[in-house]
Amino acid sequence: MPSFNYTARNAQSELIQSTLLASDRKHALIELKKLGLKPIRLIESDDDSSGKSRILPSFIGKLKRNTRDVSSNNSQSMGGSTSSKGEAIGLNLIKRLHELHKSGLPIGDAVRILQNRSSAREQKKLANSLWRDLSEGIPLAKAMSKRSKYFSPSICHVIQAGEATGHLAPILKKVIAYLEEKRAIRKKMISSMVYPSFVSLVAILVVILFLTVLLPQIEGMLERLGGEMTWSARLLIDGSNLLLQFGPFLLIALVLTVVGIKQWKTTRKGTLFLDALFLKIPLIGKIIYYSNLYQTGNLIATLLQSGINTTETLQLTEKTIVNHSLKEKFIIAKTQVNEGVSLTQAFRIQKFMPDIALDVLGVGEDTGDLANSMEEVTVGFKEQLSNRLNQMTTIVSSLALGFAFSLVTLIAIGIVTSIFQVSKSLSL
Repeated sequence: MPSFNYTARNAQSELIQSTLLASDRKHALIELKKLGLKPIRLIESDDDSSGKSRILPSFIGKLKRNTRDVSSNNSQSMGGSTSSKGEAIGLNLIKRLHELHKSGLPIGDAVRILQNRSSAREQKKLANSLWRDLSEGIPLAKAMSKRSKYFSPSICHVIQAGEATGHLAPILKKVIAYLEEKRAIRKKMISSMVYPSFVSLVAILVVILFLTVLLPQIEGMLERLGGEMTWSARLLIDGSNLLLQFGPFLLIALVLTVVGIKQWKTTRKGTLFLDALFLKIPLIGKIIYYSNLYQTGNLIATLLQSGINTTETLQLTEKTIVNHSLKEKFIIAKTQVNEGVSLTQAFRIQKFMPDIALDVLGVGEDTGDLANSMEEVTVGFKEQLSNRLNQMTTIVSSLALGFAFSLVTLIAIGIVTSIFQVSKSLSL
């Protein structure tokens, strides 16, 4: 009868690793269920691997090690930053993993099944590479962090939290909801900008056509007839000459400025200053603010509902905050909570969340229902984020259409007044 090496959690959420005998994997899972264990990993043991059991560290030790590993792999990951296409492939894989894992299948087995059954070539390749790392004992979050083309660092930290607490299924569900919402917002913004971008492009092409073809002919005709160039035509000519004369220098200055800012952002001081500055930009700052609060509140609610205490929840959530200015406030608030200050009061002191959200959290803390209160305010953050995005889309669309209309109007005035000027010169 084959033996199976397993890693599981008991009713007290303690990690246990051992070996059991069963006729097949299905019966092994049944035996674990009878023992009151929740399997994390179940692998049929090989003859040459007997006696080489892996001993998992305690929860805190695993948390520190995984956090260090994930952070290290984020800085040395292959494939660059997460792309839209890569994120879509990663999202599809996470969906399949969630479907398999929530049905009771250990996450390692779920990845192994996906590498064999995925029909999409790149997703199959991704699942295969993940299984190769998992089979070597590498945690899922660390394996994902090595593939930043498909999984962002914040997502890897969230999944690492699920692995460390043994509540991976609800975490995966939250990750899926967050990524789908993020992609829906991105798709909405892109689709809403297609028409104004097209109109602006047409307006620019019309201006170029007017300046390069029509205007020289009108200008030559007026010179032969002794007429004067109209103010609108002269404005277009002077503007184009000014752009041609100083445009290259402006472009070089812009490139140097961007490079300098990126280099400065690699320093801690530069990162904190720029992230704080971004939060103060009208409209865009609120989008960044509520986006961070939405993800942070989502994770805190999920971890608290999973039975994780407040201290460990804050420690896990800290890694997922993207904006470093908000992250600094969160770290200070976390320290204050560890010193005995309530979570609501700590957030209020640091001005981490809006007052109305903190009022709801305060009620939740007083009634012992902080998790549900956090979930309620997270819904509010999502609504605020959607409203700000709609406002930005409307404003940008209006500006783009206004720009296009101004250019076309200026061209129309230039053509009409130039024709009148030519007619006037001919009558003389």
